[in-house]
Amino acid sequence: MNGKGKLLLLLHAHLPFVRNPDYDRFLEENWLFEALSETYLPLVQTLSRLAEKGIPGTLNLSVSAPLLHMLADSLLLERYTRHLQEQLALSEKELVRLANDSELLEIARFYHTRQLELIDTWDHRCGRDVLATFRSLESRGKLTLLTCVGTHPFLPAYQSDLGSIRFQLALTVKAFETAFHKKPKGLWLPECGYFDGLDALLAEFGFEYFFLETHGVLLATPPPRYGVFSPMRTPAGLCCMGREQSSSVEVWSRTHGYPGHPDYREFFRDISKELGKDYLGEYFFAGDTPIDTGFKYYRITGGENKAIYRPWQAMLLAREHARLFIANREATILSLAPQMDSQKPSILCPYDAELFGHWWFEGPQFIEGLFERAAASHSLEMASTEGMQPDSGDIEKHHPIFSSWGEGGFGSVWINSEVDWIYPLCYKMLACFRECSAVKPVSKMQKRILAQMAREIALFQASDWAFMIHNHSAEDFAKSQLHEYFEKFTRLYEMFSTGSATDLDFLSKIEAKDNIFPWMNESFYHFL
Repeated sequence: MNGKGKLLLLLHAHLPFVRNPDYDRFLEENWLFEALSETYLPLVQTLSRLAEKGIPGTLNLSVSAPLLHMLADSLLLERYTRHLQEQLALSEKELVRLANDSELLEIARFYHTRQLELIDTWDHRCGRDVLATFRSLESRGKLTLLTCVGTHPFLPAYQSDLGSIRFQLALTVKAFETAFHKKPKGLWLPECGYFDGLDALLAEFGFEYFFLETHGVLLATPPPRYGVFSPMRTPAGLCCMGREQSSSVEVWSRTHGYPGHPDYREFFRDISKELGKDYLGEYFFAGDTPIDTGFKYYRITGGENKAIYRPWQAMLLAREHARLFIANREATILSLAPQMDSQKPSILCPYDAELFGHWWFEGPQFIEGLFERAAASHSLEMASTEGMQPDSGDIEKHHPIFSSWGEGGFGSVWINSEVDWIYPLCYKMLACFRECSAVKPVSKMQKRILAQMAREIALFQASDWAFMIHNHSAEDFAKSQLHEYFEKFTRLYEMFSTGSATDLDFLSKIEAKDNIFPWMNESFYHFL
């Protein structure tokens, strides 16, 4: 084998669009704040340290359009800045509260120092502009930036309406260009959802490569020569690669995955569940519902009696797990090398970005350890997805199968009896939109209405809502969002149809609230 095998670490950063200017503090906006404090800023810190130390290697990061918008939204950024200060004030209160408990005080000091570093990273290293920081890290060779599809729809659910898919892809390209000043080449399919022929649609919008769940590639016709260990070419000429399972199990598995080790921090034991509003203050409560503060003092261990968290012990463990992970990937590459002729084995390791730091607090240290170990490896390197190339001896084109990385591997999470009411509403919205968009000429107000109707359709189509309903996680919020998008769309349709100007205040209000894709116009929604 010439050269080294490639370890493609791919993180997918996505959150559903949540923004509500009607409230000073909106519970679900905390999803973004937690992701920034626990995943995105720690990744910036990690990659910056690696660059400063001259450690080679590239992290691949897919950023969805809703997240791109939220990371540039002045209202949300202002609220996040306040969030950091509220957490800092709480960390100072914790130093006082725990002054006589030496064990917990040590952890409180850890959190206080960490909070000061986060604020410094946010204010100074990033200048409160994470997207610009991502661009800088890419220019320094530490990041390869990819994108997702529009508002993150489960594409197999819309294969009978290719216009919706083209609409979402057009939004994708524009959102990425606006954020990163270049056209995207690589694509993370929402939920890794694929159906036969989708690659041709991706090619229409200039994409060059994408990724699939393992069986989407292994069961392709004809089967790829090297399975998931080398990219393959699809009928439309795109490069495609599948997830490698053993590396997935080591991180994702609830029973065998590294994040479940008893020495790591317990995610579910936040002080918001133990201390009242009189101490925590109004900010960390939504009515009577506590909001996670980020201050957690216990490790996973077992049962109800959790042991005290030891931050530095956990960080060392993360480095050890990074060593094991790299050693296992080296063993795989070395075992494959004699069978792959001149082709260099590649291992795709895709994960949700929020796993690292948010769900698995020590995850960023694990990533840093991966790069450090890989730098000393003789058999693998942390590689960019931009360098993916099929084996030169594999001249066939392969048809991947319908697949996803959801439970069961196909579409049951997003297409089932719990959520089957969603799609008729969506198709009703699409029919009404097509009726309105066929009207010529249109007034200035009608143009605004059409653009907002298109935004409501895009937001309605996000896969997040069906996922939450099926998993009974924030189920009520997901249902309320869907009904709200539909009701707003219906009222906009009535405004357009009647020519009424009496609801201009309503139009302005939802333009301000659902302000994603501010450049929305006929060049995008004509696909619908």
